[in-house]
Amino acid sequence: MGKIKILTMIVLAVLLLSIASTTSSPDKPVCAQASLESIVIQPDGSISPSGVPIICSGDTYTFTGDIYGAIKIFKSNIVLDGAGYTLTGSFRGNTSDIWIVGNGPTNFNSVGYYTIGVDLGNSSINNITVKNLNVENFSIGMYIWTQNNTITGNGVGDSSVGILMTGANSTLTYNYIADNTEGLFFGFNTSGSFPPGMHVYFNSFVKNNVQLSGCQCKNFNLSESVNYWDNGKFGNYWSNYNGTDLNKDHVGDTPYVIDVLDVDRYPLMQSPASPPIPASQSPIPIAAIVVGVSVPLAAVACFLAFRQIRRHSAGKEKT
Repeated sequence: MGKIKILTMIVLAVLLLSIASTTSSPDKPVCAQASLESIVIQPDGSISPSGVPIICSGDTYTFTGDIYGAIKIFKSNIVLDGAGYTLTGSFRGNTSDIWIVGNGPTNFNSVGYYTIGVDLGNSSINNITVKNLNVENFSIGMYIWTQNNTITGNGVGDSSVGILMTGANSTLTYNYIADNTEGLFFGFNTSGSFPPGMHVYFNSFVKNNVQLSGCQCKNFNLSESVNYWDNGKFGNYWSNYNGTDLNKDHVGDTPYVIDVLDVDRYPLMQSPASPPIPASQSPIPIAAIVVGVSVPLAAVACFLAFRQIRRHSAGKEKT
């Protein structure tokens, strides 16, 4: 019976540990940092400063951990892969020293501490792909102001402006843009300034104060180039869309009208995107581990107990 007691105690210990681990989830420690890390991808491909949690393999720069800082890119034709990690700034909803993009810098004495999460270094930098990156707490989460860039699979939130696009012919897909003052901003505060040839679909615009902003002028430039808010069948998810889906095809029956020039013809009824998470943070669930360990131990304990009972019964019969 000693073996049975030991195995039973092991099973109970495993179960108690699983209960403790699932019921207590302490918050991540918050480390006080004096200033943002200023990270630069140099024209020669090197990363400055060295030692930041980003590794380079060919033309792909991959995060290996969360970063409290901002990134400026001076090299074309690269991929910035967040791998589900987070680039965090110091914005925290404070707009006292900055202006909201599109309203102009009126009634202020200084720009103040204005932060951009991902910024392209100059107008010649193009063909940049930013993917699988969470960007939060910046004045502008991403400032994409050159041509032929791809922004895909990112989570951008808790900023004054989520993504600011001023360059032409770029594509935004599967981004989760949420809880910003302005989710997506096109162009500047002048007539006809929307960047042309933008392809925006399969994104989720969730609870931004303004989902899309841009040219605030009263007279639209009807000669402006066309932007695409769907791929011919599917558009984007807009949390403030109040249309119906009578045929249950997961596409709204009426378009989502942004303005007279920009219309999502096929608004999605369900969010197609979510913030990315690191692969290291999505292991086998603890419940599966507990079951995988405790069930075999329990089975062995039951087998030994059953065998002990049979032996005991057999001994009684002999006597």
